[in-house]
Amino acid sequence: MNKETYFLELYNKLDTYLRVKHFNNNPSYMSYVRKLFYIKKHKLEPIINREHQFDVLKTAGEIRNIIAHNNDIIIPNESFLKTFENLVNRIVEPKKVTQVMTVFSDLQTKEYSDRLSEVIALMKDSGFASIPILNNKKFVGMFTERTVFDYLTISERIIDKDMLIKEFHEVIDLDEEPRKYFNFVDRKMTVDEAYDIFTSDFKDKHNLILLLVTENGSPKESLLGIVALRDLKNELL
Repeated sequence: MNKETYFLELYNKLDTYLRVKHFNNNPSYMSYVRKLFYIKKHKLEPIINREHQFDVLKTAGEIRNIIAHNNDIIIPNESFLKTFENLVNRIVEPKKVTQVMTVFSDLQTKEYSDRLSEVIALMKDSGFASIPILNNKKFVGMFTERTVFDYLTISERIIDKDMLIKEFHEVIDLDEEPRKYFNFVDRKMTVDEAYDIFTSDFKDKHNLILLLVTENGSPKESLLGIVALRDLKNELL
């Protein structure tokens, strides 16, 4: 298959997907570029919302029109074709957070009954900045590298390494106090949607550490796994 044919195949794949998903497979004509602008305006697809990636997709529409009317003028180069292919696949067949998360059974955890020294040792040995905390094997919170500092902001007690993790419950539980370090997300969330949650946080408070994956994104549901920014970057970049 030559480059022009493969490019058109990708283009038609994306155009059909957008029509079916966002326009109820309406047979009435709307150009590819108009679809892109509509989807961007209403923020319906995370990839199309991003300026650089939007420009790539829009350029693809211009290339398609040239090829369709006179394919002796332009041939997509290898670099553009690979970029376009990547974007089309991420839109049409998006990976879910469940495909990149660390599943709950693989997490290194500690219990309320463990001591501060044990959690610190685990963080040092593993290199993890966050450790899930359990109470009777039920997930109740996250101990992070910021936990001790947060504790000092609400308590005058002198911290010692023999303290039980339970004593930190006010700053490791999931009530978003004193700061919101975690977002609960639906297991069906896409990798690109998850990445946008982090980038939005960067523009705001820059507090977000992890995404906590449950069946429907509810804190009341069992934890299925966790997603860090590095997991998403490894997949997307």
